[in-house]
Amino acid sequence: MQLLLQDTPILEIQENGTCKILEFDRLPFALRRENITVVDFIEWASNRTLSIGRSYAKEILNTLRLSQTNRYAVCRACRGLSLEDSYWIRQDGDEKTWDEINLFHNPLSLFVTEVSLSGTNVRYSAQARDRQEIHTPELTTLGASAKGWIRKEGKLYLHKVGKYEIPADQILTALDIPHIHYRVYTEEVDTYLTAERKAWIEGVGDAVVNSELFTSEETSLVTFEEFSVFCSGYGLNPYQEAKKMGREFYLKMQIADYILNNNDRHEQNWGFFMDNTTGKLTGYCPLFDHDHAFVSYENVMSQTTEHAMTVKEAALIAQRELCLNLDKLVNMKKPQFLDDGQWRDVLKRSETLICMKDKT
Repeated sequence: MQLLLQDTPILEIQENGTCKILEFDRLPFALRRENITVVDFIEWASNRTLSIGRSYAKEILNTLRLSQTNRYAVCRACRGLSLEDSYWIRQDGDEKTWDEINLFHNPLSLFVTEVSLSGTNVRYSAQARDRQEIHTPELTTLGASAKGWIRKEGKLYLHKVGKYEIPADQILTALDIPHIHYRVYTEEVDTYLTAERKAWIEGVGDAVVNSELFTSEETSLVTFEEFSVFCSGYGLNPYQEAKKMGREFYLKMQIADYILNNNDRHEQNWGFFMDNTTGKLTGYCPLFDHDHAFVSYENVMSQTTEHAMTVKEAALIAQRELCLNLDKLVNMKKPQFLDDGQWRDVLKRSETLICMKDKT
């Protein structure tokens, strides 16, 4: 069995259970160390697959007749293919090439998209020997919200239930903080939403939004979780190293999470871009995944600082150094999907940072 980056084998799992590194500098960051064990590889592969806590995860796995408890088996069943990067697993006897199996250009198993967005039960009759032909990014798309990938006019879009992506987009745009843009879905998603599911989403006041894929065959996402594993293997402080990658962006992230009162910037929800040709990090990935922002309680704890502190404390430290101009936010209209109270809270948080700027 081999781990490949596109068509280049970079790691081989040998018959005796040892791992042979073929190209060190292009290994996944979580595996980029001299002595890799099979246990390390299995852990990396297992972490690529969806959590059972994701909305409709059980329905997706049941439809594809895959295990709900063995994430490594799920990874092997779909070759570990993901839209976050260009790694994949080739088992013995598999003669496919990257051009034949990659998710970026080849047709997707779209019935899985309907399951992932609506929880629809679909009968899938593939035998065990045919499971390598499962061709969907849904098994390796992480996060908790219901979501699904749809291709339109040659581009891939992630559709998800999460109305707060829209006001977060508008606010971050006003603040000139790099982020992934979202829009309210258009008619193409109706094919994959049952009438009942659409009515439920509208009934609870939520919305389906979408964003264009921000990785490619040339560029991969390396999450801070993976980066942290890499740093720990070499005795490096991942937070200090992250600041070296782009201190201004790191500080803006602190301000963004406070303004948005975001409680979901965990280690898989921020990170860096990697050049697939060189295996080197090229900078921060724009901020993404804000559907759990605008929480109603105060004292949200930061998930991006080395030491325990609230997002407010982290933002005050960042603003003291950065002095980010917040005038456009103060003067903008209330964003879509926020109620009056939520918008007042946003402005109140921004006023706290404006006052901090005035004191510097």
